[in-house]
Amino acid sequence: MTFCVASPAPVSATDASSTLCSGYTACNQGTFTTHGYESHSGSSYWTMYPGDNCTNYVAYVESTEYAVPTPTFNLGNGGLWATAAAQNGVLVNHTPVIGSVAVWDGGDSGIPGEGHVAVVEAVGPDDSYIVVSQQHMASDVDGYDWTVINEDPTQNQWEQWPDSFIHFTNEPTTTANVALATTANLVVRVVPLKFANDNFIFVNRLAKVVTPGVLTNFNADGTSGNYQISFQKSSLESQYVLHVSVKGSNVRVLRQGGPYTNDEPSLRITGAGNPQIPSVVTVLLSRGSTSPTTTTTPTVTTTLPATTSTTLSLALEHQLSHSRNSR
Repeated sequence: MTFCVASPAPVSATDASSTLCSGYTACNQGTFTTHGYESHSGSSYWTMYPGDNCTNYVAYVESTEYAVPTPTFNLGNGGLWATAAAQNGVLVNHTPVIGSVAVWDGGDSGIPGEGHVAVVEAVGPDDSYIVVSQQHMASDVDGYDWTVINEDPTQNQWEQWPDSFIHFTNEPTTTANVALATTANLVVRVVPLKFANDNFIFVNRLAKVVTPGVLTNFNADGTSGNYQISFQKSSLESQYVLHVSVKGSNVRVLRQGGPYTNDEPSLRITGAGNPQIPSVVTVLLSRGSTSPTTTTTPTVTTTLPATTSTTLSLALEHQLSHSRNSR
């Protein structure tokens, strides 16, 4: 059995944006997920030590979420995974994709000599950043977090770009194909970038809190794919007109925002699209004022319910677009 632990160096408050969520409770809300590990951490996967252990967590996610069979070879400690996988015919390279395993060989700042592994949850444009979920982080609640890691080392809190990525599977599982029949992945970007820390509400019967730059799962097909868009912060909602543009064959604008701030835009997600290349929704903000009369009736008539959601994470900064290499 193998074991690993990462010990982040102390950071300042200005660096906190690298960690999107910490602990099982926080990372089970909004766009985040623990993949249910807290309920299965007592079991060993791929002969790894159970519990608060990075290798066991990754083995659990790869086997349950991506249907990767238990390897017939010994992977060893986290830092040895890439070498062991490559020697046994598994694709190992420097290209991250969702579901691939990020590997640190060991010895980097905060990474022990035994190395570390994590699951890639999202990939930025031109591989400019990745979002990983990971276990056995010494300073985190439950030892668990989702963290943004930039390819530019000067933008990172402490955890640097992985040494390699393992691709145990190159195609979606049967379970994933079923889910993609009714859902689609989108990424929301904001212009100007100074609003990248402000969440949005996408409403389709229920309100979904959307963090710019983070891959988000939406309903698709028919009226279930219609969403009305607004700021989560009501103070911003009354100051800015939202204009939207979309990139992707499975999403189109139903109604453009404006000319007043209370004229909210809406869009329709028509299908699952390409699961490897999520569509991009760009929200362009401009100063505006509320309508001098009553608010106009939007195409989407869904009523925005009262929401008590609070910002679950600080959003990613320096986003331009989102693309990802196919598996």
